[in-house]
Amino acid sequence: MIDEVVAALERAPGRTAVELRDVLRGAGMVSVTTADVLRVLTAAPGQFRGDGADPPRWSRASVTDTSGPRSAPRINADGLYTWQAEALAAWHRRGRKGVVEAVTGTGKTRLGVVAALESLDAGGQVVVLVPTRELQHQWGGVLAGVLRGGIRVGLLGDRGDGDLGRDDVVIAVVNSARESLRPRRPNSLLVADECHRYASSSNRLGLSPEFPRRLGLTATLERPDGGHIEWLAPYFGPTCFRMGYARAARDGVVARFTVDLLPVRFSRDERELYEDLTQRMKVLRGILLSSGAVRNSPIGAFLQDVARLARAEGDLALRARAYLSLAQQRRELLSETPAKTAALDGLHGALRSSQRALVFTQTIHAAERASEQVRALGLTAESIHSELSPTARRAVLARFGSGETHVCAAPQVLDEGIDVPAADLAIVLAASQSRRQMTQRMGRVLRRKPDGRLARFVIVFVQDTVEDPRRGAHEGFLDEVRGQDDRDR
Repeated sequence: MIDEVVAALERAPGRTAVELRDVLRGAGMVSVTTADVLRVLTAAPGQFRGDGADPPRWSRASVTDTSGPRSAPRINADGLYTWQAEALAAWHRRGRKGVVEAVTGTGKTRLGVVAALESLDAGGQVVVLVPTRELQHQWGGVLAGVLRGGIRVGLLGDRGDGDLGRDDVVIAVVNSARESLRPRRPNSLLVADECHRYASSSNRLGLSPEFPRRLGLTATLERPDGGHIEWLAPYFGPTCFRMGYARAARDGVVARFTVDLLPVRFSRDERELYEDLTQRMKVLRGILLSSGAVRNSPIGAFLQDVARLARAEGDLALRARAYLSLAQQRRELLSETPAKTAALDGLHGALRSSQRALVFTQTIHAAERASEQVRALGLTAESIHSELSPTARRAVLARFGSGETHVCAAPQVLDEGIDVPAADLAIVLAASQSRRQMTQRMGRVLRRKPDGRLARFVIVFVQDTVEDPRRGAHEGFLDEVRGQDDRDR
């Protein structure tokens, strides 16, 4: 349908999606919908340009068009952004081993594809390691569009039986790849997407030492338990290239963005319960630390040790389980407070003006409640979470991508890797202290918009709690984006 849309805009530029739909129907495409038209307009960055109106009026964007709010990033002869070419060169200098750490939305997947093509051209095989089925299918779609004929691609996991004894490329979900993939040819490559996930005791078994070429891709390599130092650095080598918000904004490879903080307050009863839970956690933490059985820092190591203790027997295990129970109660209190429900209602204008919006919550129940709340505001909304089947999750994402669903609410399933380029608004209701999680969530809306739209990121937090940035929440995330906010330029 892209050719028909191009022809319609060449005859008469400046049409809305609805007007284009009517033109196409008049030309005999009677079943075409507005969502179909928008999918074409937004799926081909650089080919179409909106004027920023509401609704936008679309025209063809020529390769020399610089009338938008920011010029397009430079692309070299190999189709790479400048930063991608620099990262690839840095990886080459390190003997084709290393980690590329780049904020989400800047194009890490494209870098991995080019490295894969290099290894295939050198006679090697390629394994792409991913943490989820959704990412597996996403990589499969990308590779299908660039691999030459005759290259066999297999999937391992989600009922796939990819095998390097038969296939040239295997895209493997990590929990299916543990100790099962060994290259059969020289110059073979392992690409580890979201590589920070592979330092756990089970996932690191998927990092076969038999791959001479190794490329780790992540937005945030550092793990709170120190696993990036203990396990990832020895396997991949050091980080060979970093791409932060400042460079991404300067190069124009991400959307312009704004970040807003929206504080809310507990009721008196909620505050009393929060303080009680926090004090009891503090007492238990002291007991657990004095036992010598848990590490004090980093916080991820402490929680990892507490979780391990909780699976054991004895008095200390009871204390560990009590600590985890109190922590869960506190998370639920922060997640379920009516103050955040009221805040989401107050954001109905932002939701309505967005092209697509994401709402991040702490729990499945909160995601389902948020989607119901948004529907009550008159917008289409769905929740997506781990209790849905993979097929159902993909269906939700498809409806979201087409515009049939305007708002998608999720606890964690959208945090990493999933490509939702149409989204331009993210509202965080979750109790998050993690820089990684905030970076990943912001990345869901940072991909460049064909019409130059701003990406908006709203953090709703309860004042004077562990969510409050004044108390160290978000681990430096706000410091990293400060100065890159579009209002600061």
